[in-house]
Amino acid sequence: MILIATVEWGRAGSVKIARWLVPVIAVGVVTPLSIGIGTLLLGSDDSEAAGGDVPASVGTELKAGDVGVPVMYAKLIRDAADDCDDKLLTAPVLAAQLKRESNFNARARSLAADEPSDDGGSLTDPRSAEQRAEDGNAGGKPAEEGLSGDEPASASGSEDASPGGELPDVAQAERPVTRGIAQFTDADWAAEGVDGNNDGVKDVLDPADAIPAQGKKMCALLRTAKERPGYRGTPLELALAGYRLGWRTVEEYGGLPRASGADGETYDYVKAVMKSYPKMVVPVGGVSGGWTLPVDGPAGTPYHQRGSSWSTGLHTGVDFVVPTGTPVKAIGPGEVVTAGPGGDYGDQVVIRHEDGTFSQYAHLSEVKAVVGQSVQGGTLIGWSGETGNASGPHLHFEVRTGPAFGSDLSPVPYLRAKGLIL
Repeated sequence: MILIATVEWGRAGSVKIARWLVPVIAVGVVTPLSIGIGTLLLGSDDSEAAGGDVPASVGTELKAGDVGVPVMYAKLIRDAADDCDDKLLTAPVLAAQLKRESNFNARARSLAADEPSDDGGSLTDPRSAEQRAEDGNAGGKPAEEGLSGDEPASASGSEDASPGGELPDVAQAERPVTRGIAQFTDADWAAEGVDGNNDGVKDVLDPADAIPAQGKKMCALLRTAKERPGYRGTPLELALAGYRLGWRTVEEYGGLPRASGADGETYDYVKAVMKSYPKMVVPVGGVSGGWTLPVDGPAGTPYHQRGSSWSTGLHTGVDFVVPTGTPVKAIGPGEVVTAGPGGDYGDQVVIRHEDGTFSQYAHLSEVKAVVGQSVQGGTLIGWSGETGNASGPHLHFEVRTGPAFGSDLSPVPYLRAKGLIL
Protein backbone atom coordinates (compact mmCIF):
# COMPACT_ATOMS: atom_id res chain seq x y z
CA MET A 1 0.00 0.00 0.00
CA ILE A 2 1.04 3.63 -0.39
CA LEU A 3 2.01 5.20 2.91
CA ILE A 4 2.43 8.84 3.80
CA ALA A 5 5.85 9.49 5.30
CA THR A 6 7.87 12.34 6.68
CA VAL A 7 11.22 12.59 4.94
CA GLU A 8 14.64 14.19 5.21
CA TRP A 9 16.95 14.59 2.23
CA GLY A 10 20.48 13.23 2.02
CA ARG A 11 23.30 13.69 -0.45
CA ALA A 12 23.70 12.09 -3.88
CA GLY A 13 19.98 11.67 -4.30
CA SER A 14 19.43 9.82 -1.03
CA VAL A 15 16.29 10.03 1.05
CA LYS A 16 15.81 9.48 4.77
CA ILE A 17 12.56 7.79 5.69
CA ALA A 18 11.83 9.27 9.10
CA ARG A 19 8.61 7.53 10.01
CA TRP A 20 5.53 6.10 8.38
CA LEU A 21 2.23 7.71 9.29
CA VAL A 22 -1.07 6.46 7.89
CA PRO A 23 -2.04 3.99 5.16
CA VAL A 24 -3.86 5.55 2.24
CA ILE A 25 -4.77 2.82 -0.22
CA ALA A 26 -3.42 -0.51 -1.30
CA VAL A 27 -1.99 -0.43 -4.79
CA GLY A 28 0.23 -2.47 -7.06
CA VAL A 29 3.05 -1.78 -9.44
CA VAL A 30 4.47 -3.23 -12.60
CA THR A 31 6.43 -6.43 -12.24
CA PRO A 32 7.91 -8.80 -14.81
CA LEU A 33 5.94 -11.94 -15.30
CA SER A 34 5.83 -15.04 -17.39
CA ILE A 35 2.42 -15.78 -18.84
CA GLY A 36 0.94 -17.94 -21.51
CA ILE A 37 -0.68 -15.91 -24.22
CA GLY A 38 -3.22 -18.22 -25.81
CA THR A 39 -3.93 -18.56 -29.47
CA LEU A 40 -7.66 -18.31 -28.75
CA LEU A 41 -7.90 -15.05 -30.65
CA LEU A 42 -10.64 -13.75 -32.88
CA GLY A 43 -11.78 -16.28 -35.40
CA SER A 44 -10.96 -19.47 -33.51
CA ASP A 45 -13.63 -22.12 -33.86
CA ASP A 46 -15.41 -24.11 -31.18
CA SER A 47 -13.35 -27.25 -31.70
CA GLU A 48 -10.17 -25.32 -30.97
CA ALA A 49 -11.71 -23.75 -27.92
CA ALA A 50 -12.92 -26.94 -26.27
CA GLY A 51 -10.02 -28.72 -24.65
CA GLY A 52 -7.29 -27.40 -26.94
CA ASP A 53 -3.68 -27.37 -25.84
CA VAL A 54 -2.43 -24.25 -24.06
CA PRO A 55 0.53 -22.71 -25.91
CA ALA A 56 3.95 -22.56 -24.29
CA SER A 57 4.57 -19.54 -22.11
CA VAL A 58 6.21 -16.49 -23.63
CA GLY A 59 8.28 -14.09 -21.52
CA THR A 60 6.31 -10.85 -21.23
CA GLU A 61 5.49 -8.03 -18.87
CA LEU A 62 2.48 -5.76 -18.65
CA LYS A 63 2.77 -2.60 -20.67
CA ALA A 64 2.83 0.26 -18.18
CA GLY A 65 1.31 3.72 -18.04
CA ASP A 66 -1.30 5.50 -20.13
CA VAL A 67 -0.47 3.32 -23.11
CA GLY A 68 -1.24 0.19 -21.15
CA VAL A 69 -1.84 -0.54 -17.46
CA PRO A 70 -1.63 2.14 -14.74
CA VAL A 71 1.42 1.31 -12.65
CA MET A 72 -0.53 1.28 -9.40
CA TYR A 73 -2.79 -1.57 -10.61
CA ALA A 74 -0.33 -3.81 -12.43
CA LYS A 75 0.73 -5.94 -9.44
CA LEU A 76 -2.89 -6.41 -8.37
CA ILE A 77 -3.72 -7.64 -11.87
CA ARG A 78 -0.75 -9.99 -12.01
CA ASP A 79 -1.53 -11.43 -8.59
CA ALA A 80 -5.19 -11.93 -9.52
CA ALA A 81 -4.14 -13.92 -12.58
CA ASP A 82 -1.54 -15.91 -10.62
CA ASP A 83 -4.20 -16.94 -8.09
CA CYS A 84 -6.10 -18.80 -10.82
CA ASP A 85 -4.89 -22.26 -11.79
CA ASP A 86 -6.32 -21.92 -15.30
CA LYS A 87 -3.58 -20.91 -17.73
CA LEU A 88 -6.08 -19.14 -20.01
CA LEU A 89 -6.58 -16.45 -17.38
CA THR A 90 -3.55 -14.20 -17.74
CA ALA A 91 -2.69 -10.73 -16.50
CA PRO A 92 -3.11 -9.20 -20.00
CA VAL A 93 -6.61 -10.67 -20.27
CA LEU A 94 -7.64 -9.16 -16.92
CA ALA A 95 -5.98 -5.86 -17.85
CA ALA A 96 -7.78 -5.64 -21.20
CA GLN A 97 -11.03 -6.51 -19.47
CA LEU A 98 -10.58 -3.73 -16.89
CA LYS A 99 -9.73 -1.24 -19.62
CA ARG A 100 -12.93 -2.19 -21.40
CA GLU A 101 -15.06 -2.28 -18.26
CA SER A 102 -14.01 1.04 -16.71
CA ASN A 103 -10.93 2.40 -18.50
CA PHE A 104 -9.20 1.77 -15.13
CA ASN A 105 -11.53 4.25 -13.40
CA ALA A 106 -12.04 3.02 -9.83
CA ARG A 107 -15.14 5.23 -9.46
CA ALA A 108 -16.81 4.37 -12.76
CA ARG A 109 -20.50 3.58 -12.79
CA SER A 110 -22.60 2.36 -15.68
CA LEU A 111 -25.77 4.20 -16.60
CA ALA A 112 -29.19 2.86 -15.75
CA ALA A 113 -31.56 2.48 -18.70
CA ASP A 114 -33.61 5.55 -17.72
CA GLU A 115 -30.66 7.68 -16.59
CA PRO A 116 -29.52 10.65 -18.69
CA SER A 117 -25.99 10.55 -20.04
CA ASP A 118 -23.56 13.16 -18.80
CA ASP A 119 -19.99 12.70 -20.13
CA GLY A 120 -18.35 13.84 -16.92
CA GLY A 121 -17.44 12.62 -13.46
CA SER A 122 -17.87 9.03 -12.38
CA LEU A 123 -21.57 8.72 -13.25
CA THR A 124 -20.89 7.97 -16.86
CA ASP A 125 -20.53 5.24 -19.39
CA PRO A 126 -17.23 3.70 -18.19
CA ARG A 127 -15.90 3.32 -21.71
CA SER A 128 -13.43 5.91 -22.97
CA ALA A 129 -14.31 8.16 -25.89
CA GLU A 130 -12.07 6.00 -28.06
CA GLN A 131 -13.88 2.87 -26.98
CA ARG A 132 -17.27 4.44 -27.65
CA ALA A 133 -16.09 5.45 -31.12
CA GLU A 134 -15.00 1.87 -31.78
CA ASP A 135 -18.48 0.72 -30.76
CA GLY A 136 -20.17 3.21 -33.07
CA ASN A 137 -20.77 5.78 -30.30
CA ALA A 138 -22.86 3.25 -28.41
CA GLY A 139 -25.58 3.53 -31.03
CA GLY A 140 -24.08 1.89 -34.08
CA LYS A 141 -24.13 -1.77 -34.89
CA PRO A 142 -21.18 -3.76 -33.56
CA ALA A 143 -18.81 -5.35 -36.01
CA GLU A 144 -19.91 -8.73 -37.30
CA GLU A 145 -16.58 -10.39 -37.84
CA GLY A 146 -13.99 -11.87 -35.57
CA LEU A 147 -15.49 -14.08 -32.86
CA SER A 148 -16.26 -17.73 -32.84
CA GLY A 149 -19.88 -16.70 -32.22
CA ASP A 150 -20.17 -16.34 -35.98
CA GLU A 151 -19.73 -20.08 -36.38
CA PRO A 152 -22.80 -22.33 -36.62
CA ALA A 153 -23.93 -23.46 -33.20
CA SER A 154 -23.34 -27.03 -32.17
CA ALA A 155 -25.49 -28.97 -29.76
CA SER A 156 -25.90 -27.15 -26.52
CA GLY A 157 -24.90 -28.61 -23.20
CA SER A 158 -28.14 -27.37 -21.62
CA GLU A 159 -31.62 -28.72 -22.37
CA ASP A 160 -33.14 -25.26 -21.94
CA ALA A 161 -30.62 -23.49 -24.14
CA SER A 162 -31.62 -22.23 -27.56
CA PRO A 163 -28.48 -21.93 -29.68
CA GLY A 164 -28.65 -18.95 -31.98
CA GLY A 165 -31.71 -17.55 -30.20
CA GLU A 166 -31.75 -14.02 -28.86
CA LEU A 167 -33.33 -12.67 -25.72
CA PRO A 168 -35.88 -9.86 -25.83
CA ASP A 169 -34.59 -6.29 -25.84
CA VAL A 170 -35.81 -5.92 -22.26
CA ALA A 171 -32.89 -8.12 -21.14
CA GLN A 172 -30.53 -5.31 -22.09
CA ALA A 173 -32.72 -2.53 -20.69
CA GLU A 174 -33.14 -4.11 -17.29
CA ARG A 175 -29.47 -4.83 -16.73
CA PRO A 176 -28.53 -3.37 -13.32
CA VAL A 177 -26.06 -0.58 -12.67
CA THR A 178 -22.44 -1.69 -12.23
CA ARG A 179 -19.73 0.08 -10.24
CA GLY A 180 -16.00 0.28 -9.72
CA ILE A 181 -12.93 -0.59 -11.74
CA ALA A 182 -14.24 -4.12 -12.37
CA GLN A 183 -17.91 -3.09 -12.81
CA PHE A 184 -19.70 -5.38 -10.37
CA THR A 185 -23.42 -5.13 -9.75
CA ASP A 186 -24.41 -4.73 -6.11
CA ALA A 187 -25.88 -8.24 -6.11
CA ASP A 188 -22.76 -9.79 -7.61
CA TRP A 189 -20.52 -7.91 -5.22
CA ALA A 190 -22.55 -9.10 -2.23
CA ALA A 191 -22.01 -12.68 -3.40
CA GLU A 192 -18.50 -12.47 -4.85
CA GLY A 193 -16.72 -9.46 -3.31
CA VAL A 194 -13.45 -10.10 -1.47
CA ASP A 195 -11.35 -8.21 1.07
CA GLY A 196 -8.22 -8.22 -1.05
CA ASN A 197 -6.14 -5.93 1.16
CA ASN A 198 -7.29 -7.45 4.48
CA ASP A 199 -8.52 -4.13 5.88
CA GLY A 200 -11.78 -5.64 7.11
CA VAL A 201 -13.89 -4.08 4.35
CA LYS A 202 -15.08 -5.45 1.01
CA ASP A 203 -15.21 -2.25 -1.02
CA VAL A 204 -16.29 -2.45 -4.66
CA LEU A 205 -14.71 0.97 -5.26
CA ASP A 206 -11.31 -0.14 -3.91
CA PRO A 207 -9.24 -1.75 -6.70
CA ALA A 208 -7.35 -3.73 -4.04
CA ASP A 209 -10.64 -5.58 -3.42
CA ALA A 210 -12.27 -5.37 -6.85
CA ILE A 211 -9.38 -6.69 -8.97
CA PRO A 212 -8.88 -9.89 -6.91
CA ALA A 213 -12.66 -10.40 -7.04
CA GLN A 214 -12.57 -9.96 -10.82
CA GLY A 215 -9.86 -12.60 -11.11
CA LYS A 216 -11.72 -15.00 -8.84
CA LYS A 217 -14.94 -14.60 -10.82
CA MET A 218 -13.24 -15.02 -14.19
CA CYS A 219 -11.42 -18.13 -12.95
CA ALA A 220 -14.72 -19.72 -11.87
CA LEU A 221 -16.36 -18.79 -15.17
CA LEU A 222 -13.53 -20.40 -17.13
CA ARG A 223 -13.99 -23.64 -15.20
CA THR A 224 -17.69 -23.58 -15.96
CA ALA A 225 -17.13 -22.71 -19.62
CA LYS A 226 -14.80 -25.69 -20.10
CA GLU A 227 -17.61 -27.94 -18.90
CA ARG A 228 -19.77 -26.76 -21.84
CA PRO A 229 -17.88 -27.98 -24.94
CA GLY A 230 -21.02 -27.73 -27.08
CA TYR A 231 -21.55 -24.02 -26.47
CA ARG A 232 -20.92 -21.45 -29.17
CA GLY A 233 -17.58 -19.77 -28.35
CA THR A 234 -14.18 -20.56 -26.87
CA PRO A 235 -13.90 -20.98 -23.08
CA LEU A 236 -12.33 -17.54 -22.71
CA GLU A 237 -15.00 -15.91 -24.85
CA LEU A 238 -17.71 -17.65 -22.84
CA ALA A 239 -16.14 -16.55 -19.55
CA LEU A 240 -16.00 -12.94 -20.72
CA ALA A 241 -19.61 -13.09 -21.85
CA GLY A 242 -20.57 -14.64 -18.51
CA TYR A 243 -18.80 -11.86 -16.66
CA ARG A 244 -20.72 -9.29 -18.66
CA LEU A 245 -24.14 -10.97 -18.75
CA GLY A 246 -24.17 -13.57 -16.00
CA TRP A 247 -23.71 -17.25 -16.75
CA ARG A 248 -27.43 -17.96 -16.71
CA THR A 249 -27.92 -15.69 -19.71
CA VAL A 250 -25.02 -17.36 -21.54
CA GLU A 251 -26.81 -20.68 -20.98
CA GLU A 252 -30.02 -19.26 -22.43
CA TYR A 253 -28.10 -18.24 -25.54
CA GLY A 254 -26.33 -21.57 -25.74
CA GLY A 255 -23.04 -19.71 -25.74
CA LEU A 256 -21.80 -16.35 -26.93
CA PRO A 257 -24.47 -13.85 -28.05
CA ARG A 258 -24.50 -13.04 -31.71
CA ALA A 259 -23.61 -9.59 -33.00
CA SER A 260 -27.08 -8.76 -34.31
CA GLY A 261 -29.35 -9.10 -31.30
CA ALA A 262 -30.37 -7.69 -27.96
CA ASP A 263 -26.91 -8.43 -26.59
CA GLY A 264 -24.83 -7.46 -29.59
CA GLU A 265 -23.09 -5.07 -27.20
CA THR A 266 -21.79 -8.09 -25.27
CA TYR A 267 -20.52 -9.66 -28.47
CA ASP A 268 -18.71 -6.39 -29.20
CA TYR A 269 -17.31 -6.29 -25.64
CA VAL A 270 -15.90 -9.82 -25.92
CA LYS A 271 -14.52 -9.05 -29.38
CA ALA A 272 -12.76 -5.95 -28.07
CA VAL A 273 -11.16 -7.72 -25.09
CA MET A 274 -9.99 -10.65 -27.21
CA LYS A 275 -8.49 -8.28 -29.75
CA SER A 276 -6.77 -5.97 -27.27
CA TYR A 277 -5.31 -8.26 -24.61
CA PRO A 278 -2.23 -9.22 -26.68
CA LYS A 279 -1.51 -5.49 -26.89
CA MET A 280 -1.35 -5.14 -23.10
CA VAL A 281 2.15 -6.62 -22.93
CA VAL A 282 5.67 -5.58 -23.84
CA PRO A 283 7.88 -8.43 -25.08
CA VAL A 284 11.07 -9.06 -23.14
CA GLY A 285 14.21 -10.47 -24.72
CA GLY A 286 13.16 -9.99 -28.33
CA VAL A 287 15.02 -8.09 -31.02
CA SER A 288 14.16 -4.71 -29.48
CA GLY A 289 14.37 -6.05 -25.94
CA GLY A 290 11.41 -4.34 -24.34
CA TRP A 291 11.35 -1.72 -21.59
CA THR A 292 10.28 -1.76 -17.95
CA LEU A 293 10.47 0.30 -14.79
CA PRO A 294 13.57 -0.49 -12.69
CA VAL A 295 11.76 -1.70 -9.54
CA ASP A 296 8.35 -2.65 -8.26
CA GLY A 297 7.65 0.31 -6.01
CA PRO A 298 6.31 3.87 -5.83
CA ALA A 299 8.35 6.85 -6.95
CA GLY A 300 9.52 9.18 -4.17
CA THR A 301 11.84 12.16 -4.54
CA PRO A 302 11.34 13.60 -8.04
CA TYR A 303 13.89 14.79 -10.54
CA HIS A 304 15.31 18.29 -9.84
CA GLN A 305 13.86 18.50 -6.34
CA ARG A 306 15.69 21.49 -4.83
CA GLY A 307 17.66 21.14 -1.62
CA SER A 308 20.91 22.10 0.03
CA SER A 309 21.78 18.48 0.72
CA TRP A 310 22.78 17.89 -2.90
CA SER A 311 26.06 19.22 -4.26
CA THR A 312 24.34 20.73 -7.31
CA GLY A 313 21.38 21.97 -5.28
CA LEU A 314 19.11 19.68 -7.30
CA HIS A 315 18.19 16.02 -7.16
CA THR A 316 19.71 14.41 -10.25
CA GLY A 317 17.41 11.42 -10.58
CA VAL A 318 14.24 9.81 -9.28
CA ASP A 319 14.06 7.82 -6.04
CA PHE A 320 11.91 4.71 -5.71
CA VAL A 321 10.87 3.96 -2.13
CA VAL A 322 11.45 0.23 -1.81
CA PRO A 323 12.83 -1.97 0.98
CA THR A 324 16.30 -3.46 0.96
CA GLY A 325 16.46 -6.57 -1.21
CA THR A 326 13.94 -5.45 -3.84
CA PRO A 327 14.98 -6.81 -7.27
CA VAL A 328 16.38 -4.09 -9.55
CA LYS A 329 15.99 -4.57 -13.31
CA ALA A 330 17.60 -3.04 -16.37
CA ILE A 331 15.04 -0.70 -17.92
CA GLY A 332 15.93 -1.70 -21.46
CA PRO A 333 18.46 -3.36 -23.77
CA GLY A 334 22.08 -2.32 -23.44
CA GLU A 335 25.54 -3.08 -22.07
CA VAL A 336 26.72 -2.78 -18.47
CA VAL A 337 29.58 -0.24 -18.25
CA THR A 338 29.81 0.11 -14.44
CA ALA A 339 29.09 -2.50 -11.77
CA GLY A 340 30.39 -1.92 -8.25
CA PRO A 341 31.31 0.82 -5.73
CA GLY A 342 30.42 4.36 -6.79
CA GLY A 343 31.34 6.67 -3.92
CA ASP A 344 28.32 8.50 -2.50
CA TYR A 345 26.13 6.42 -4.78
CA GLY A 346 27.22 3.24 -3.01
CA ASP A 347 27.14 0.04 -5.03
CA GLN A 348 25.77 0.93 -8.43
CA VAL A 349 25.19 -0.25 -11.98
CA VAL A 350 25.37 1.94 -15.10
CA ILE A 351 24.07 0.68 -18.45
CA ARG A 352 24.70 2.14 -21.90
CA HIS A 353 21.63 1.74 -24.12
CA GLU A 354 21.39 1.35 -27.85
CA ASP A 355 20.36 4.98 -28.39
CA GLY A 356 23.53 6.25 -26.68
CA THR A 357 21.90 7.16 -23.36
CA PHE A 358 22.85 5.68 -19.99
CA SER A 359 20.82 4.57 -16.98
CA GLN A 360 22.17 4.43 -13.42
CA TYR A 361 20.93 2.37 -10.45
CA ALA A 362 22.43 3.41 -7.09
CA HIS A 363 22.62 2.47 -3.37
CA LEU A 364 22.31 -1.26 -4.19
CA SER A 365 22.70 -3.80 -1.40
CA GLU A 366 24.21 -6.26 -3.88
CA VAL A 367 25.27 -6.06 -7.52
CA LYS A 368 24.53 -8.99 -9.81
CA ALA A 369 25.53 -7.48 -13.18
CA VAL A 370 29.11 -7.47 -14.46
CA VAL A 371 30.88 -5.01 -16.75
CA GLY A 372 30.47 -5.96 -20.40
CA GLN A 373 27.27 -7.90 -19.81
CA SER A 374 24.51 -7.51 -22.40
CA VAL A 375 21.09 -6.99 -20.81
CA GLN A 376 17.51 -6.70 -21.92
CA GLY A 377 14.59 -4.88 -20.34
CA GLY A 378 13.76 -6.77 -17.15
CA THR A 379 17.19 -8.38 -16.66
CA LEU A 380 18.00 -8.64 -12.94
CA ILE A 381 21.08 -6.49 -12.23
CA GLY A 382 21.05 -6.30 -8.43
CA TRP A 383 19.04 -5.66 -5.29
CA SER A 384 18.09 -2.33 -3.71
CA GLY A 385 19.61 -1.16 -0.45
CA GLU A 386 21.12 1.87 1.29
CA THR A 387 24.85 1.70 0.54
CA GLY A 388 26.82 4.89 0.08
CA ASN A 389 25.36 8.20 1.23
CA ALA A 390 21.85 7.01 2.00
CA SER A 391 20.07 6.97 5.31
CA GLY A 392 17.15 4.82 4.21
CA PRO A 393 16.60 1.97 1.77
CA HIS A 394 15.58 3.05 -1.72
CA LEU A 395 16.70 2.97 -5.35
CA HIS A 396 18.19 6.13 -6.84
CA PHE A 397 17.68 6.03 -10.61
CA GLU A 398 19.13 8.35 -13.25
CA VAL A 399 19.07 8.73 -17.02
CA ARG A 400 22.23 10.31 -18.46
CA THR A 401 23.86 11.39 -21.70
CA GLY A 402 27.16 9.97 -20.44
CA PRO A 403 28.25 7.33 -17.94
CA ALA A 404 29.29 9.76 -15.18
CA PHE A 405 27.67 12.15 -12.71
CA GLY A 406 26.64 15.52 -14.13
CA SER A 407 25.14 14.37 -17.42
CA ASP A 408 21.66 13.66 -16.10
CA LEU A 409 18.41 13.98 -18.07
CA SER A 410 14.85 14.09 -16.77
CA PRO A 411 13.82 10.42 -16.46
CA VAL A 412 10.09 11.08 -16.81
CA PRO A 413 9.90 12.04 -20.52
CA TYR A 414 12.59 9.47 -21.32
CA LEU A 415 10.56 6.66 -19.73
CA ARG A 416 7.34 8.01 -21.21
CA ALA A 417 8.85 7.71 -24.69
CA LYS A 418 9.36 4.00 -23.89
CA GLY A 419 5.71 3.61 -22.88
CA LEU A 420 6.46 3.75 -19.12
CA ILE A 421 4.71 6.15 -16.76
CA LEU A 422 5.85 6.84 -13.18
